[in-house]
Amino acid sequence: MSPLAPRSTTISWVNCALVYAERLDLVQQAHGLVDHATGLHVLKRVTHASGTPLSEVFPLDQIRSYVHITPRFGTAADNWLTSVNSIHFSQSFFMNKYFDKDFFYVVS
Repeated sequence: MSPLAPRSTTISWVNCALVYAERLDLVQQAHGLVDHATGLHVLKRVTHASGTPLSEVFPLDQIRSYVHITPRFGTAADNWLTSVNSIHFSQSFFMNKYFDKDFFYVVS
């Protein structure tokens, strides 16, 4: 996103693209850092006490790498989850280290 400055004001970030991101934390597993069955890291959505996601807006140039995540459904997924809404309503995710060769070597 690219914000607009109020009229007749000058701001330092006017020509900077911004990103909105929600925080996901790495979850310690029983057998180490990765899920025993899949070999993938597990991430959990971080929320405030009110239940709203912990998020931030920051400059695009601060991103070092993208991460491919997939919802972690457990033994059964809810029937109302679809490919469109599952990333927004899930609380736990797998971090797919196989999505990119360079990312695989950094994470492994």
